[in-house]
Amino acid sequence: MKFGFWQIQIHPADRYKTAFNVPFGQFQRNVMSFRLKNAPSEFQKIMNDIFNQYQEFTIVYIDDVLVFSNTVDQHFKHLRVLLNAIKSNGLVVSQPKIKLFQTRVRFLGYEINQGIIKPIKRSLEFVDKFRDVIQDNTQLQRLLGCVNYIGDFIRDLRSIFLTLYDRLKKNSKPWMDEHTRAVQSIKSLAKSIPCLSLRDEHVKLIIDTDASDIGIWNSAQKNYSTVKKEVLAIVLSVQKFQGDLINKDFLVRTDSKASKFIFEKDVKNLISKQIFARWQAILSCFDFKIEPIKGSENSLADYLSREHLLKTTSPMLNSPSDGTASWLATATKSAAIAAKQSK
Repeated sequence: MKFGFWQIQIHPADRYKTAFNVPFGQFQRNVMSFRLKNAPSEFQKIMNDIFNQYQEFTIVYIDDVLVFSNTVDQHFKHLRVLLNAIKSNGLVVSQPKIKLFQTRVRFLGYEINQGIIKPIKRSLEFVDKFRDVIQDNTQLQRLLGCVNYIGDFIRDLRSIFLTLYDRLKKNSKPWMDEHTRAVQSIKSLAKSIPCLSLRDEHVKLIIDTDASDIGIWNSAQKNYSTVKKEVLAIVLSVQKFQGDLINKDFLVRTDSKASKFIFEKDVKNLISKQIFARWQAILSCFDFKIEPIKGSENSLADYLSREHLLKTTSPMLNSPSDGTASWLATATKSAAIAAKQSK
């Protein structure tokens, strides 16, 4: 979009809130401008309202619109629909920024090419801006935030992060060699990250979950009952992969029969009804079924949820040919997840 925010008029009753003084008078803005606190969210809301009906072939982030198609003819049709929507809503595009019929695009810091995605080099330059020894917690938080941006590309990132996150706690131990090695490891991994590719859209997804104490970052959640941890595993697993699961029919397998009951029944009679009701609401927009399985059949999720993963080296997770296993280990947050495709 051309001068994105400037295309949105401010309601006359609110324009006085943007007033400013200069030597030759006082003025107020008629259109939305940069640096207004609610400008980005309001502009994104307007763009979503306009383009949500075309989300099958568009991705919109603020004033960047990406149109994707399978064929050239289909792309022509998609562009025609999109441009008509832009025109009918009175928006103006920036012609120098328009790129048509691209097989390789850069979008939000990533390079996308024929179903393969990787960060652009500029997104990885941060690694050289940090020293190996970081005494300042603010600087350490910045490093961790930068690495989170490419976290999906780094295998077993959580086990590396644990040591550094401990440094952010109150009364933490002083900087030691293990912290230095963790920073060096992150830098090395960031400079040699692999590409990610799309899964087969025609195959149904299965998510295997299991409760995990080591996968929980929130100390309060570690005090949950076993049942609550099992349900939390499902919630966080689905949230982690929501981009792949939204508007898709998928299966969740767990060795907790109570989890199936909690998601399918009214929770008003349960002791922890508020948190279960909140979790039900979070997952209400997903189309899935829960299948209870025996603990002996939940071997992969059970294996990934064990603490020895953080203390020992697993041949399975270190196998260079087994990208799925390493991806699963990296993706784990509050529960170990085994997401795989049924044959």
